[in-house]
Amino acid sequence: MSSVWRSWVVLLLAFAMAVVTGGCSNPSASMSVSLSPSAPQEIDQDQTIAFTATVINDSSSKGVSWNLSGPGSLSKSTAASVIYNPPTTNLTDAQQVTVTATAVADQTKKASVRITVNPFLEVPFQTLANGSVGAAYNQTIALTGGTPPYQWSVYNGPIPTGWKVGGSVPDGLRLDPNSGAITGTPTGAGTWYFEIMVTDATGATATNGFLKIKVNSSSSGNPVPFLSQPLSPTAVPPGNSGFVLHMSGTGFVSGSTVNFNHIPVATTFVNSERLTALVPAASVSTAGTAAVTVVNPGPGGGQSNVVDFQVAAPETTVSFAAANSLQVDSPLGITIGDFNEDGKPDLAVAANFQFYVWLGNGDGTFLPAAGSPMRVPSPPYDDFASPYTGPIATGDFNRSGHMGLAVGLFQNQAAVVLLGNGNGTFEFSSATFAYTLGDPLSALQSADFNGDGGLDLAIVNEFAGQSPVVLGYGSGAFSAAGDLDTGGFGIGLAIGDVNDDGKLDTIVASAGTNTYPDSGVAVSLGNGDGTFTPATGSPMRFGSSLSAVVTGDFNGDGKLDLAVTDSVSNDVMILLGNGDGTFGLPTSIPAGNQPMAIIAGDFNNDDKLDLAIANYVDNTITLLLGNGDGTFTPASGSPYPVGQGPYQIAAGDFNGDGKLDLAVTNLAGGTVSILLQQ
Repeated sequence: MSSVWRSWVVLLLAFAMAVVTGGCSNPSASMSVSLSPSAPQEIDQDQTIAFTATVINDSSSKGVSWNLSGPGSLSKSTAASVIYNPPTTNLTDAQQVTVTATAVADQTKKASVRITVNPFLEVPFQTLANGSVGAAYNQTIALTGGTPPYQWSVYNGPIPTGWKVGGSVPDGLRLDPNSGAITGTPTGAGTWYFEIMVTDATGATATNGFLKIKVNSSSSGNPVPFLSQPLSPTAVPPGNSGFVLHMSGTGFVSGSTVNFNHIPVATTFVNSERLTALVPAASVSTAGTAAVTVVNPGPGGGQSNVVDFQVAAPETTVSFAAANSLQVDSPLGITIGDFNEDGKPDLAVAANFQFYVWLGNGDGTFLPAAGSPMRVPSPPYDDFASPYTGPIATGDFNRSGHMGLAVGLFQNQAAVVLLGNGNGTFEFSSATFAYTLGDPLSALQSADFNGDGGLDLAIVNEFAGQSPVVLGYGSGAFSAAGDLDTGGFGIGLAIGDVNDDGKLDTIVASAGTNTYPDSGVAVSLGNGDGTFTPATGSPMRFGSSLSAVVTGDFNGDGKLDLAVTDSVSNDVMILLGNGDGTFGLPTSIPAGNQPMAIIAGDFNNDDKLDLAIANYVDNTITLLLGNGDGTFTPASGSPYPVGQGPYQIAAGDFNGDGKLDLAVTNLAGGTVSILLQQ
């Protein structure tokens, strides 16, 4: 074969191979498009999905084009990727959309993914059904939007404006974490507030802090008794013979027993407002101060408030010596109780976002209780403002026999309820909060206003125009009942039976301004069911700007009188009671500069009620000794110096010598002054 022929053969073979190879590279035969993710998707409206396309055998390298069928939009589109964005308008139901990728080189090659877009996850505002103690309960929380399955919980976590949110479902009920159903049988009455949190399958969360369940109670029992001041007598000298102690108040029953320093003594029931007790000589053999209480039997019942009885000789003069002050930042409210049940008075002080407990050693000194100070949580329905603590009150709110606390939150429409353990420590009740309907909360006291054996709370709000009474049922939870007449900017609060009908009444002292000259006293007469009726002539307008009020029988006629401080005129005003809910005209006694707080007690053991007043600008305490006829005389050593900005005051025998001492919160100075009577 010639060389020329061989060359033509090689060329023909090369051409044949090229034809075969070209036929095998037809793009339309093997090109395909796939998407990642490729499975159907389900998302919430506030979520997006990023898609990536892969084109196999695309010799053009032109990638894909993107198409959307359904609501929403595509963004950041490239030849290989795109982002799906749900619609921005709120959806009312689930929407179906399809994202499609089409090969640019071959429009017949496509891949699609179907997307279900759910509305925003939301727990809407809703009213949950009330329950009843002992009756089965079943209520599912309503939910809109989101992607199932869901996980439910009560949120008690941290918040930026405070420590954490509190609250729970009622005792005896539980929240199903999978269904959002609240089921069970309630074991206690009251209203529980809580914040619900739900998380869906995509990780989205929604909350609602405005949920509550009210549990009604059909049971009642004997009332919790209330002791008024003064006892008669208020004091006896050591070594005195046995004597009859006369007590007045409300809620006494035929089975009531008087405890004299925690020991029951022979008690005679006179009527629901009067008791007598035979105190044996052995109970007053040595100097000291006895805690006098009245205990009613169950069902209901329980122990009254404490009134001190001094075992000491009368004093012609009263003098105080300052003991070591307690250091605490911005102290406001103060109260006294035997929180560890050792027979020695202890202190509880509200300050900033917490409260402190100091246990008395019986010698005028105090030690912090275990766990003190305790921070307070914010209510779920009002956690926007920081939970500054204000007024503070004692009470056995769960019928445990141990003294608990109610701590008012100044600007969160709540009082925090704490149950005592009897050893100086406390725990939050399961309900945690009593709803106070307004703010700023300026005064707080506990008593049984509806006579059912559960301690209730009377609350004064300064600006809200509402000052409620919330009823307790012995479980540490409360429900709204009546509203108190305030007559102005409510500041001070006192309770007592001022019309002698056996039902507790309230007295609110109100401040005033030049623009709103509402200074005066409003008297609300109790109806015995937790509701109130304004007394005849109430509110009584007088003074410039009243700041505090206390009740007591100052003239010995068996009718409760009033002592009121005026922080502008710098007076104490005495109003003698008529026994029908009305009072005589006020008479004024000079006090210090800007008196803010007042308490009554027998400081010189002469069987007559005296008054101690905290003067904020003077940094002093004024002591007015009662003459027994409704008039008062300044003690020879008065006024007594304390720390800077005395704001609230409490009295107790801190060193066991039979003389009342003083504890004073100094708001500006950051201390609690302890004044021991000499």
